[in-house]
Amino acid sequence: MSMSEPRLVKEELGLCSPCIQLSEQGLNILLNEILNVGVVGGCSKLCSAIPSKAGSTVCDLACIAVGLKEFVSIIEKADLDPFYFCEQVKFCPVGKDDAAGQIMAITSDPTSGPAATKFAINMQFQVANETGVGEIHAAIKGPGATSISQGFPNTGFKPGMYQVTLNLDTTPDQTADPPVDFPAGVYDIKFDVCQGECYSKHPHSIVLDSQHGNFTITH
Repeated sequence: MSMSEPRLVKEELGLCSPCIQLSEQGLNILLNEILNVGVVGGCSKLCSAIPSKAGSTVCDLACIAVGLKEFVSIIEKADLDPFYFCEQVKFCPVGKDDAAGQIMAITSDPTSGPAATKFAINMQFQVANETGVGEIHAAIKGPGATSISQGFPNTGFKPGMYQVTLNLDTTPDQTADPPVDFPAGVYDIKFDVCQGECYSKHPHSIVLDSQHGNFTITH
């Protein structure tokens, strides 16, 4: 599934957006590298473990900026939370603790359809107090064991009304591992709008609001 951009990334945020793109997966690679290989080769050797050139470059810049020892400490403290990590290396501004907002509406277009239907699930939300870097998390739970979830990072929102569209293709895919199926029934979709990583224990992480919507797969 994919989500539309609620707004363009601000240019003045510089390395913030590329840093967030390191993601939980990238931090996990670095953590494993530290635990299994060590940091003998310095910043460039450690960051070369990141497969993408852009990710490796951002990693190297952050490591050089704070120093190798501090960089390793931040990775270990981050608990795979990319937002907290990017705040700690000073690539993203720290979110304010008075960040506030709420979800106003969740609608599905269409509201129902057979498997293979492409659903556009719209979520409108209002920001009352400016937010820092964070994510919009979507979790879909259907009949049986059907479950899909994904977080979509953003660089924060100024006060105002916003809308995002989650695009979901319900075409079954038996070649996937595990196979993807969409049996008939009602599907619950939960949206979380968060500053920082949703449900993180780190400072400044706030769940602004959490609401449910639904759509139906017919026979």
